[in-house]
Amino acid sequence: MAKTYLSMVNELLVEINEPEVTTVSGALGIQKFVSNCVNRAYFDIVDAVDEWSWLHTAAPQNEYYGNHFVETVEGTRWYLMKPGSSTVDSDFDSVNWDAFTLTTEGVSGESSPHTINKLAFSTLSAWRQNYAASEEANKANTQTYGTPVRVLRSSDGRRFGLSPIPDKVYRIYFFAYNRPTALAADTDTVLFPEQYKPVLLARARYYIYQFKDNIAQSQLALDEYKKGLQNMADNLNSPQPQYMSDVRFTYLLP
Repeated sequence: MAKTYLSMVNELLVEINEPEVTTVSGALGIQKFVSNCVNRAYFDIVDAVDEWSWLHTAAPQNEYYGNHFVETVEGTRWYLMKPGSSTVDSDFDSVNWDAFTLTTEGVSGESSPHTINKLAFSTLSAWRQNYAASEEANKANTQTYGTPVRVLRSSDGRRFGLSPIPDKVYRIYFFAYNRPTALAADTDTVLFPEQYKPVLLARARYYIYQFKDNIAQSQLALDEYKKGLQNMADNLNSPQPQYMSDVRFTYLLP
């Protein structure tokens, strides 16, 4: 059974010999502090690793391409990262700028063999220094359009640009991530797999024992958190195949 916000708060309260609560809403005193520690621990985990797999905004349509795509328009350089988003608050929390892929696969009217290219990330300053003058001076000339090879990040971070300007419709795939909202309702649960809840509880325990000036217990909790977080990162973001070796036989060389 999944651990809820309420159940995690009460588990920690029991550990420190404090009364449980029937609801997190309206909690006061130590109960309020413990509930805040749970959220603080949650976001410590969120911020500990770049691009957690469990923060994907959507399941990848293709593991090679990404989990989002935007279709280009001939002659248009800049595109909103999240079409339909009107404010920064509704944008993606982060994007992997090193994993943009251009393809004609899925584009209406295109057939196999498809164009599939990884796009190189270029800073705006590098683009301005090396390519902007020629591209912008002739941007009305369709002869200067072509298959983009570079992706640019706008100064506000809300758009991506392509260099050179697209000469037709392509799909631009990328991986995007969203920051979770804080736990609030009693039944709220965290986004990562249930088996890693002890990592969150260890981090929350660290803050609680720090507050209680119990240095020994806080250090134990911190050690448990660090070990669990490393295991979590290894398993969820960079899983390695498990190999088995057969040691039943020993060969003796003459």
